[in-house]
Amino acid sequence: MNPSSLVEYYGRHSNYRCGYCSQPVSCHSYGMWAHQLGCQDYQDLIDRGWRRSGCYCYKPIMRVTCCPSYTIKCDALNFQLSKSHKKIIKRVNKFLRDGIKEPHESEESADDEQLQEGRDCVMMKAPRAPSKQPQFADMTDATLEDLAVAKPSDAPTDQVDGTCMTKVLTGNTSKVSTQSKGFGSANSAKKAKLLRIERKEEKLQKKGISGVELKHMMNKAKGKNIVKTLEDFLDDAPRDDEPAAHRLKIVTVSTSGAQFKEAQIASYVLFEKYQTVIHNDRPGSIADYLEFLVESPLKASGELGSFHQQYWLDDRLIAVGVIDVLPYCVSSVYFFYDPEFQFLSLGTYGSLKEIAFSRALHKQVPTLKNYYMGFYIQSCPKMRYKGNLQPSYLLCPEVFSWHLLDTSVKDKLDVSKYCRLNEDPEAEDDNLPNERDLGDILVAREAPCMTYSEFQESFEELPELREYARLVGKECASRMLLCGV
Repeated sequence: MNPSSLVEYYGRHSNYRCGYCSQPVSCHSYGMWAHQLGCQDYQDLIDRGWRRSGCYCYKPIMRVTCCPSYTIKCDALNFQLSKSHKKIIKRVNKFLRDGIKEPHESEESADDEQLQEGRDCVMMKAPRAPSKQPQFADMTDATLEDLAVAKPSDAPTDQVDGTCMTKVLTGNTSKVSTQSKGFGSANSAKKAKLLRIERKEEKLQKKGISGVELKHMMNKAKGKNIVKTLEDFLDDAPRDDEPAAHRLKIVTVSTSGAQFKEAQIASYVLFEKYQTVIHNDRPGSIADYLEFLVESPLKASGELGSFHQQYWLDDRLIAVGVIDVLPYCVSSVYFFYDPEFQFLSLGTYGSLKEIAFSRALHKQVPTLKNYYMGFYIQSCPKMRYKGNLQPSYLLCPEVFSWHLLDTSVKDKLDVSKYCRLNEDPEAEDDNLPNERDLGDILVAREAPCMTYSEFQESFEELPELREYARLVGKECASRMLLCGV
């Protein structure tokens, strides 16, 4: 027996305060503590409506909780940029290039305020402390330490790998910043367009594209109806070999490595400032911060694991994105930033960067195609922004099938907070365990590890085991070790 995860099931947690609607005793969920969690197991769990807060995993009881929370994912490979998204990226790029703070429009401001609220600001506290983690000789004690190596300074800036994934955005103030700022300047517009075309040609040449292919791509770039991708807009940022007012560097590091520890205090101070100013909330101690946003049960494997993406403006930490990289997705855990830079709409910008990061990782992990945003709550205005990232899909709470978040789905949720999204009455959950599956579940009371069938020969039945298996699904139940029984 070689279990991939070690979990302790807590059962039902009821009548506690809701972090979304603030009712004092209206929230209900199932919970378990993950002492150790394989990335594939956590992927399967979030595809059944679970979510982690630190090492505590919880699943809302959708029919009875006050704010039914639907798992939401965005199809990263087919992501569609909106006009607002393009404006925000251009605003950031312009700030990097010439340092000018441009006021953002009211429509964008409202959208960004929703993002600030919506990055799952609710941090779930475990109802009780976990038992001491049992030790088993047949479990691999993998950590994230191997993924914490800093990226060498001479590595290419578009490198994305399991050691340290870095994207450097730098800037250019020459020509652009000295141009006339008058409206309707045809010469200025023409020069700016030529500069963009020249930069694109240089980038393509650096990628080894030449000859007929280069000529074809440049002809497309000079056309009038070229559809720019998310990466095209992000790559319009000034390069590191060009003069610029500011340099923005995004460094992805493991939370257990030395590189993260060097910035741990700066990260907490930033989180404290964000919670106080943006959410008007007490941030808690550094121990609380470490418990919820740093500690992770995920076992690193190649490019997979838990990471912080640090946004460094020059030498100043201005934002942090907390993410899990899983077999099929990048899962956003939390995002916080310096309120001083609220004019850059960093909440939105961070989401767009994480979508681009998902698309880049897809080249190395072909199964990774989606960007998970946590929970979508139609009845909670500060969470509805997630539907603006299209195409997005909601998880059916009964069959666990995915459904496009369109007007018809929103209309259903406006009528009833809880809704079976799958309209096929014959559709069933094909991952429900049967009696034989229950007997194969791995359990442990202290030691050693054994199947539930073997356990019953020496000990009493476990009434909570059937509920646990139904909630995690037979696939996870067959791989994970249930301890503390």
